[in-house]
Amino acid sequence: MFFAEPASTPYDLNFRLLGVRVRVVPWFWLVAMLLGWNVTQVGDQQAMYLTLWIAAVFLSILVHEMGHALAMRYYGIDSYIVLYQFGGLAIPDRYASSMGFGSRSRGEDPISQIVISAAGPAAQLSLALAIVLVLRLTGFAMRIEIPYLEYVISVREGTQIESMPLELVLFFLMLVSVFWALLNLLPVYPLDGGQIARNLFSLFHPVAGIQYSLILSVITAAGVALYGFSQQQPFLGIMFALLAYSSFQVLQAYSSRGGFGP
Repeated sequence: MFFAEPASTPYDLNFRLLGVRVRVVPWFWLVAMLLGWNVTQVGDQQAMYLTLWIAAVFLSILVHEMGHALAMRYYGIDSYIVLYQFGGLAIPDRYASSMGFGSRSRGEDPISQIVISAAGPAAQLSLALAIVLVLRLTGFAMRIEIPYLEYVISVREGTQIESMPLELVLFFLMLVSVFWALLNLLPVYPLDGGQIARNLFSLFHPVAGIQYSLILSVITAAGVALYGFSQQQPFLGIMFALLAYSSFQVLQAYSSRGGFGP
């Protein structure tokens, strides 16, 4: 599956943050650059703006995955983070977790899984909110608004930021954080929203809950894929078409076997 952890390479960037191992594969930087190519065509300094975009994507997605990793740590589950071409993964380290006191059985019930899944988008949205609060408290404003959200988190009142690079990096951080979080909250496997939907359905429908969540995943992913293609956003369309097909395959396997556990 294309959302599986990629193999290690000699060119990976490896470091630790708050005690969590982080690995960044080379494809992450390339895809971030491609996603920001059109967004950063501002003036005659695209190279600098593209660098700011890539830095903002890296920071925002790292914050997202750290949200998952710290939530898992709360439940006694050690984990590590991989940033790759499809975003990021916070992967439980079951061996390390099993060495901790009482950690093997914690964090495996539906409520805990919902908290862990929601922690990533919550961390990203908190980052965007923190930027808005800092701007409001310091009296600064931005000339650029986040599309479709200007009435919710408007930042145009106050003294204009004189530095265009600073304003752009703040804008990029908010843009990526808000839309990446909202995208991940869609009830599509294996996104965070798909995991949340699975556990919510399982709470109220222990027998058929997984099947219901898979049906919802197929319908939602297909709808987003059609939207992406209709809006000339091929990356979005292709990605969610693959997710719809993947969910459909899992649904077929589930139906043919008479159901299986989460």
